[in-house]
Amino acid sequence: MRSNWKKHDDVPVTKETAPNMFLDYFYPIHFSIGMKIEAGLMECGRLDRHQTVIMWILRSESLRNEGSTAISRKDIVRMMTNWYDITSSSVSKALRALSKAPLNYIELEEDPNSGREKLITLTPAGEQHCEEMIASACNVIKRITENFSDEENKMGVYMFMRMDDEFSKIRS
Repeated sequence: MRSNWKKHDDVPVTKETAPNMFLDYFYPIHFSIGMKIEAGLMECGRLDRHQTVIMWILRSESLRNEGSTAISRKDIVRMMTNWYDITSSSVSKALRALSKAPLNYIELEEDPNSGREKLITLTPAGEQHCEEMIASACNVIKRITENFSDEENKMGVYMFMRMDDEFSKIRS
């Protein structure tokens, strides 16, 4: 897919024009690039797409929450049903598979605040698998960004960070 930036050559980037320009790149970034990165996460070959997403949620949320590793099952179900056409029972099935041999990537523990709710944490094996997923996805991203200058990479990372900060403010 060729860049469609040319259609914006004569349009200055302002607060008024930027939303439309960002939207022009939503599909290529979200679907084309996002799916390539997701495939990179799955290259380790042991997990299906839903299990991979659960592992990535656990890793990402622990980074976002500055090392707090326990995430409620209810929050994982909420995030996954927002992204995928998936049922709560399908998420529970994926969680059970991740918690049992041969994977043993997560621990399901009773939430001390609710006897019905479970807290999910990564095991050392799960953390190791996340590291393998990161290495694989980084190889995909490196192929995408290898022709970027250091300044372009810095600018791209900064923009992802800023967009995450702003979208985090409006999450419901």
